[in-house]
Amino acid sequence: FSENQDLDNGLIINRMVTGTSTRAREMIPGHFAGLPTSIPTAAIRANGVDYVHYFHTDPILAGVKFYYSGMYKSVDNGMNWTKVESVHFSADSRFALAGYWKKDGYVYMIGTPAYRDKPGYLARFKETDIENQNAYEYWDGLGKRWVKGDENSGSVLIPGTVGELSFLYNETLKKWILVYGDIGHGFVSLRTASDITGPWSAVHRLVSPDDYPMHYGPYLHPLSAVGSNLYFTLSMWEPYNVFLMKAELVNRE
Repeated sequence: FSENQDLDNGLIINRMVTGTSTRAREMIPGHFAGLPTSIPTAAIRANGVDYVHYFHTDPILAGVKFYYSGMYKSVDNGMNWTKVESVHFSADSRFALAGYWKKDGYVYMIGTPAYRDKPGYLARFKETDIENQNAYEYWDGLGKRWVKGDENSGSVLIPGTVGELSFLYNETLKKWILVYGDIGHGFVSLRTASDITGPWSAVHRLVSPDDYPMHYGPYLHPLSAVGSNLYFTLSMWEPYNVFLMKAELVNRE
């Protein structure tokens, strides 16, 4: 849990959910010593309940063996978590990994198939329907329409290699901002749009491997939704840790 509002002072962790000892407690069941494992990809608070989207995978078998994606929820501010049985994405889903953002009564979800080298797709649902997957609507950019209940009806929103994405709507710049690891270009990419359905801008290089080698997983901090500073966490394989990053946004339009 973090409460600080001035991220220029760093991301201060006030406390963590622990078990009977001081060790961090497992939230989404996986395997400690064996495989497969469960990996969270996105989180959102909807209707006063916290939700986490995760995928279940075996990172060893056949490179990466993907099984399914699902959802867990907490009704006590993150202290305890239970599985949402009504939300399930299959192994070949376009929403194996995902990002969430709330706006105008909807939760928007941009997703990608497993794992880090596929394009992005768009869905939305009313905040009250987050546990009703049949009510999810998928954006068919070719037909310029939302299609309920059939994720295969959606068309590509973000082309290219979209890996471990994160997005938000910046109220100051009046822009949607999307960041992701982009193995096709070899850097962390940033795109913007005035409307969630596009058109989206060309790729902007946000993080270069020349400056931060072996990076992945850029996740936006929600305080970046206001102002001209973009705060995000970034993982690096060496030293295998996560860092808080800051970039200044300039609206050239």
